[in-house]
Amino acid sequence: MKNFKIGDKLTRFPLIQGGMGVGISLGRLAGTVAKEGGIGIISTAQIGYKEKDFDQNTAEANQRAILSEMKKARRISPDGIIGYNIMVALKEYASHVKAAVHAGADLIISGAGLPTELPALISGSKTKIAPIVSTDKSAKVILKYWERKYKRTADLVVIEGPQAGGHLASTRKSWIPIHRKPMTMRSERSSRL
Repeated sequence: MKNFKIGDKLTRFPLIQGGMGVGISLGRLAGTVAKEGGIGIISTAQIGYKEKDFDQNTAEANQRAILSEMKKARRISPDGIIGYNIMVALKEYASHVKAAVHAGADLIISGAGLPTELPALISGSKTKIAPIVSTDKSAKVILKYWERKYKRTADLVVIEGPQAGGHLASTRKSWIPIHRKPMTMRSERSSRL
């Protein structure tokens, strides 16, 4: 596989660290992956759980942590590619996306639902976007919708195969084979799916 180009940045390795929620994919891990030449991903799923007021002000705690975890990652890798995994299913999805853009995300990867409004939420920024899909039908729906409503496409598409870390995913039979591995990704114009 070729290295990925995200905006004006190029990876040294074609590797994207998975966005694992609730305290696993945070700034330290994402910054380290980015420093080593991959794409580091911070998950926003209950990202503020360490904040003192998390139980009383969950939304505000998560907002603060989105910014503070990016700062941690940037201290480790000032020039690396660092992004966020933000699930559409989150109650505060739109505010998480806006906070990630404000924090300086190079990339937002979004699944656990159809991220139909993602282009509008990152509008005016340099942040790149990638929907997570598990079927060719969901990819086509998202990309056609984005093209029609926003006149844009995905910067890359993440395809979840049947071994996708606990999330719902399709069987191999529902995809036209792209690679021999069950999980694949394309970084070129996504409309070829």
